[in-house]
Amino acid sequence: MSEPFDCFVGIDWSGDKKEWQKGLKIARARPGSSAPKLISGRGPKGNWSRSEAVRWIEDLVGKERALIGFDFAFGFPPSGLALDWEYVEELCCADLNFYGGRFFRTPNCPHSCLVNSPWLARDKYNAGSLRATEYVATQTKGARPQSVFNAVGAAQVGPSSISGMRALLHLRRRCVDKISIWPFDGLGDGRSVVVEIFPRYFPLSRNLSPKLSDHAALNAALQAFGSVTVGTAPASEDEGDALLSAAALRSLSANLAMFERASAYASTEGWIFGIPCNDSLLADEPTADKIAEIEQRLADHDPIATDEELNSSVLGSINNLVLGG
Repeated sequence: MSEPFDCFVGIDWSGDKKEWQKGLKIARARPGSSAPKLISGRGPKGNWSRSEAVRWIEDLVGKERALIGFDFAFGFPPSGLALDWEYVEELCCADLNFYGGRFFRTPNCPHSCLVNSPWLARDKYNAGSLRATEYVATQTKGARPQSVFNAVGAAQVGPSSISGMRALLHLRRRCVDKISIWPFDGLGDGRSVVVEIFPRYFPLSRNLSPKLSDHAALNAALQAFGSVTVGTAPASEDEGDALLSAAALRSLSANLAMFERASAYASTEGWIFGIPCNDSLLADEPTADKIAEIEQRLADHDPIATDEELNSSVLGSINNLVLGG
């Protein structure tokens, strides 16, 4: 991969079902060491929708070679089922704005028994159902990746990942000549590159606090990745995640070994950029105690439901829930 990147983009994604995603934040860093900057969205109060974010990316890669990081899972752990982006899109295509909640609401699908959702039975859900890259991540103290099949709790990643997979499929179809999606696609032809990121992992890998809503913690992490600090405190964890991710992508991408795909799992499950892509690190899979710890951290509320559904569905009949958003 000989051509340099013109910019580095960190995207803190959101799977919520509203028209505009308050938690979706985008930051961009330029080559060198200058501080990354937040990019305002096109919606009310500078918010982004998923659709607008994808359109912004389409426009960006038409002008510049970018390294773009999304903080959602690009693939599924082994399940015995043929789960992929096309499966997700076929199930969720009726919903606008790349919403993915239908994946966690529809009964009698091949995957329905695998998910942790307020609307479906947890017949075969396992919080320890992780991809190889997530198993490796758990070896870093404080890193607690969640299963893509989980849609309950503050730390859930399911709805965000499912909506993200829809967005990736759209980008692949629309920008196949402009975007390479790592680790599935080959590199080296001058296209922009899209990678999966785990923002919390970046500071933890440097033995720093992952609380990136804290101004001092964010600046300490930025410095650890060779970046000038930001003068304004982030307004949220989402902003901090996006800012650090842009700087970390710039720093890590200078080492071309980061793009190597030494794991046999990477081509089917995806891989988190920055986490060593090496199967030799899989010897220590999470123990039963670690799996129990993951489950313990699931919060009580349901982020993919509306307030009205929260007030009615848990107390009433799940059969009365309305799909979509």
